[in-house]
Amino acid sequence: MSASLPPCALCGQSAFELRFPGNIGDDIGSRFSQYAYYDDIYRCRVCGLVVQHRRHDPATIAGLLKAEKYLDEAIGELNLREKHVQFETLLGLVETFRPLEGQRVLDVGANTGLFLSMARRKAASVRGVEPSREAAENARRTFGLDVQDCLIAEADLPDAAFDMVTLFDVVEHLTDPAGDLAFLARKVAPGGLLFLSTHDIGTWLARLSGPGYPMLMYQHFFHFTPHTLGLMVEKAGFKVLGHRRFLKSWSVEYIYNLIEKKWPGSRRSRLLRAVLAPLVSIDSIRRARITSPQRDFFILAAERLPGAAER
Repeated sequence: MSASLPPCALCGQSAFELRFPGNIGDDIGSRFSQYAYYDDIYRCRVCGLVVQHRRHDPATIAGLLKAEKYLDEAIGELNLREKHVQFETLLGLVETFRPLEGQRVLDVGANTGLFLSMARRKAASVRGVEPSREAAENARRTFGLDVQDCLIAEADLPDAAFDMVTLFDVVEHLTDPAGDLAFLARKVAPGGLLFLSTHDIGTWLARLSGPGYPMLMYQHFFHFTPHTLGLMVEKAGFKVLGHRRFLKSWSVEYIYNLIEKKWPGSRRSRLLRAVLAPLVSIDSIRRARITSPQRDFFILAAERLPGAAER
């Protein structure tokens, strides 16, 4: 199967080892965003990049991304509240590198516009790009934001126009991360910063979970460590400034609702929901937060180098 993979997106070699055989079958559409359903997962023996074999062409994948729904479900409002908590953390981490005030910010994967609205309250000038038509429309309607509903390569953006570009939980969804990051490098002003957050495929939790690691999803086409992501952004014309690990937490109520969305009808879903059902009726427990067992997520910061626009 590895013979059908293109050369490694990071090092260009074609030396892959199969890590986990795929389990998604032919039901790609309904399981596109479900946890622990994926196609064959490989690791590059040369650079260590972890990549998923994709049986669908980029146009089909783009269609699935553009059709993603975030607001027409019972979990939609909960999702917004949870994202607010996560973005408060990410805003704080971004500002350890540079204050947002006065910055021209482009958020890629802007979703419903919540992060951009929070950055705007800190006196940043903001724009966004979001593939989901529904989410981008919400960002424009609810927050009055300039958010284009398109893929990165389709975005109409001026060169060297941004002081900060952010991709939060986005890079793992890109079918061509090297190409997309090179495109974004042309949009960042000299000395501007790039911020990316994602899960770390090299943590002990990921290794211990093996094929059941929740972040193994069909819509996660690449899985990075701080090292491999750093190499990827350097390839695009940035200098890595460092990375920060952080914890994520979720309310019991959110987890209870998310389980059925991500594992619908499964024995795992029924068991977990049976355990949590008596608890979500108790207000203090429903709102309590459960923290990930380790810092599985990280944000990487990089500075745009002179000449990156010519790459």
